[in-house]
Formats: sequence, structure tokens, C-alpha cells
Amino acid sequence: QGPWDVIVTLAGDPEDPSFYAPLRVRLQFAADWAKEGPKIRLGGQLAFALVGRDRSPPKIFWQRLRETHGEEALPALPELLVELRSFLLSPLAWLGLAAEGEEPLRSLLLGEAEQASQASLSDEKKAEVKRIRMWCRDVKRVNEERLKVIKKYALQVRHPELFDPLEPLKAEWFHPELWSASCASSAEAPTAWRGVLAERSPGEVYSFPLFTEAFCDVLLEEVFHFYGTGLPARRPNSMNNYGIILNDIGLEPFIDKLQLMLQPLGHLLFPGPGSSWDGHHCFIVRYREGEDLGLDMHTDDSDVTFNVCLGLEFEGAGLQFCGMAGAPDHRKHAMTYQHRKGHCVVHLGRKRHGADDISSGERLNLILWNHSSEYRKSKDFRMPAYFKEAGAPDPVCVSYTHDRDFGNFKPYPKGKEAFRGRGWCPPSAAEYQGFRTDTASDPDNLAEVVSKL
Repeated sequence: QGPWDVIVTLAGDPEDPSFYAPLRVRLQFAADWAKEGPKIRLGGQLAFALVGRDRSPPKIFWQRLRETHGEEALPALPELLVELRSFLLSPLAWLGLAAEGEEPLRSLLLGEAEQASQASLSDEKKAEVKRIRMWCRDVKRVNEERLKVIKKYALQVRHPELFDPLEPLKAEWFHPELWSASCASSAEAPTAWRGVLAERSPGEVYSFPLFTEAFCDVLLEEVFHFYGTGLPARRPNSMNNYGIILNDIGLEPFIDKLQLMLQPLGHLLFPGPGSSWDGHHCFIVRYREGEDLGLDMHTDDSDVTFNVCLGLEFEGAGLQFCGMAGAPDHRKHAMTYQHRKGHCVVHLGRKRHGADDISSGERLNLILWNHSSEYRKSKDFRMPAYFKEAGAPDPVCVSYTHDRDFGNFKPYPKGKEAFRGRGWCPPSAAEYQGFRTDTASDPDNLAEVVSKL
């Protein structure tokens, strides 16, 4: 009866600099897939026009297939994949919109009655067409910029085996106990995985040895070699100014295999958010004097996060964990984790955490954010509960980026004073007894506070 998951790799277009890379597709088949069609989710890091946030083809794709093949049945799987590839590589041409002008758009945007009456496209629909065409151009530009860097760096990588999609993971890269757990039978795997875990915060934070120190050095050598090329690099997010996205330098095949290896552990620890991963965001963060020193309290745009310390020599930089977002103890301190080279800490993305400032040396970590589109359809993800806070937060758990009361517990860091008054946490319905914003205690903002009473 299914469902069955199938991962397919489709050839890109070698003549198109924005789509020459392979297209990765995950298909989920139910018993009635021939009539209803499989669920399709696009993998990898390529951007696609007309594709939603869930990385699935839009309704118009299925509508056009049914118009072509009839309502009763969709095309056979090989033909479906050919049609999908054509749509992804050139959606405007596939929809018949490649030609400029109004006429090619009428059948797409007007109903039958409007077409019969020779009605013109409204200004609103013309604006929608313009937006679609701009979307397609932007997608090609973004992909081309990213693939250009990957192509240039491919000629000078230090460790080609990390970049080869056909090269399997090697036992010597991993801690022996971890490797043994990953190779255990399905019956023995839960016991084997738990044998390598240390539970740091009950049911919420765990750590385990992942990479050997020698393999950490291999990854560091590759990262620093990329830094030395001077090639452009997107930053991982707004909070990390000196890291790099590993998928953007060609390491996506390695990360795919690492995620697949760790998937059983994610499902074991966090069923739901840790199940059926079909996307990831993997990056390096770097902390040292004169650059980023630490990281403000935050939650991750991740369902489950793996955080691996690669080195180097450093002091300080502890990882502080507080509560789950929306829980009464959201901003209460739970534990402090001290990084060790080659060791990984794993937690839910909604667990509030932050990195203490490094006091000396340099630290680089590999961060793997795992995403499950199936979990993200759930009520637990889309409508999470948010409870009233049990009391005032612990100072270590407040965030200058997000919290409305940060200044009541800590002075704003130098250069971050502009965040005062811009926070959202806690929401008004979740305020603890005695809550007040930090603007209320600031004499410079007294008139503004009084005016709002």
C-alpha cells in the first residue's frame, strides 16, 4: 500500500550556466499514484521559478499535465519525469509563455468565458505575468552565480573525495563507535546509537563523538583553502559574518551523505521533526578576535540541528542552552555545553541557545540544519503553542536581537543599541508577571512610553 519514497537524479542542461548541475527529486508514491500523481519535492540547493516554499511543483504543472493526458490518468513515470525536467529547466517555455506579448498568456490567466469574449488581461494579471518573468530571471541569476563559484573551486579543491557524489563516506573519517552504530542492523541500531550518546539535557540535548580529529583537520584544510582563493561566498545567515555555506562551494554531495547517515539518529531522538528529512542547510561558523566573538541567543530555522566542533585552539565559547520556544521556561537556563574537537551536539531547532564570546584563539564549527517538509505540514510546526512565561528570564538566556526586555537584565553590547525597542519576545499574551519592556526604564524614551499609556 505504500507510501514508497524514490530519489531520482535528473540531468541538468549542460548548455545552461544556471542549470547545468543535476536536478534531485524525491518522489513519494501512494497506492493511487497513477491517478493522483506522486508527491514531488525538489532536493538540492538549486532555485526554481514557480516552485513554492515546500519545494513542490505548483498546481499549474499538474493542471497542464491533465489537460494534455486526460483527467483519468497521468503519464507513465518516465514521461512524467521528462515533463518535470522540462518544466524545471524552462517553466515559461513549458507553459507556452516564452514569447513576449499578451496572447500566449490568455489561456493561462483567463477563464473560458473571458477567452471567448476576447477580454484583455487586467492590469492586475499583467502585473502577475511581469512578476513571473522577473522571478524566472532572478532564479537563473542566483543559480548562475552560485554554480560559477562551485565550477571555479572544483578546479582547485584539496580533497576531491569530499566533492565526488559517487564516493562513499569512509570509516576512517568517523569515530569508531559512531561508525559501528551507523552500520548496525535496523533491530540493533537504536541500542547502538544510544550507546554513543551523552544526554546533556533530558530529552532535548545530546552529544556524541562524530569525526576523528584527523578528519576535522581535513575539513579545516578545505575550508581555509577556500577562504584563500578569494572566491565570493554567501554568509550562512544574518548572525554569522565570516562563515561559509558548504553547499555553495560544492560540498553538497558530502552533506547529503552525512545527513543520510544521521537520519536514523534524528528519528530515534526526535520523531516527527527528526523524521523524513528532505532538505538541509549546512555551513561553517568562525569565531576569533577581530571578527565574530560569540552568538546572541536564538532559535534555528531548523527542525533538528547538528553542531560539530572542528577546532582550532580556543578558550571560552561555551554553548548556552535555555528552554524550548513557547515553553514557560523558554528563557530559563538549562545547561552549558563545552565544545570538543570532533564532537557533535544535537538538539531541536526551536531550543533557545547562544554562544559565549571566545576569550582567546579561534573556533570553527560545522552546523547542519535538517528540514522535513512532511513535519512542516503538521500543526505542531505551523501552529506551535506559546505559553505564558513562568517568571523573569535568566540573564544568560536573554537576546538583544529578539527580546523586548533585554536591557532590564543586561546592557546592550556595543554597536547593538539600535535593537532596543525592536524585539518581539515574549509576545504580549506570554508576558510573565511584572514584565516591562526595557524602553520603559530608559529616561530617553520616557516621553514615548508615557504617550502610549
